[in-house]
Amino acid sequence: MAGMGCVERATRAELRALKISVQTSILAANAVSLARQIDVSRGAVAAAAASLQLRQTRADLIAEAEKQPERDVIDDLNARRAARRAAG
Repeated sequence: MAGMGCVERATRAELRALKISVQTSILAANAVSLARQIDVSRGAVAAAAASLQLRQTRADLIAEAEKQPERDVIDDLNARRAARRAAG
């Protein structure tokens, strides 16, 4: 996490808590990019614009996460077991 600013670190932590990956969600990747822009911004106008966009993206991510069914370790194990049975 070296080289990351505080907004990017907080955004990544929130994405982990929401169980949303930047590898699979363009919204998540966009949120991290906006957070990085805020961290490196030298002007108040640019930071404010990025902050507004991050706020909306964050709301969209939370809504997306709420639509996903809650999964736990047992669910993941059962899914892997079913996949093994289907494969062999």
